[in-house]
Amino acid sequence: MGKRTKDWIKFKRMADEDFVVAGYIKKGGHMYSLVLAKYKGNTLIFRGYVTSGVTKEAIDTLEVTGKNPFLLMPIGEHDVIWVKTNHVCVVEYMPNLINSLRQPVFKGLRDDVLPKEVQASEA
Repeated sequence: MGKRTKDWIKFKRMADEDFVVAGYIKKGGHMYSLVLAKYKGNTLIFRGYVTSGVTKEAIDTLEVTGKNPFLLMPIGEHDVIWVKTNHVCVVEYMPNLINSLRQPVFKGLRDDVLPKEVQASEA
């Protein structure tokens, strides 16, 4: 007790989840954050952001619309470049009890899932 030992191995439990890309924020240099969303019925709802793993190549595939697709959006998001919501991405994160994206990592865009199929769970 109280000593480090090689008998225990620490690992992180990670989950993958699909999100609709609603926009991005240029962070400076070559860093970008994606604005993530899910559908609840026919309404797009904000789910969070991901910065880690986002590449310029992924940003270049997005079509800028300049129109905010959300009915409700967190206050202070004036630097968002809104895009056409026709891209789905995979994000890996640590699951938690408060339904937030903890340590999210962008894993790539998907072309085998339609954005309307990315529905928010009822829980």
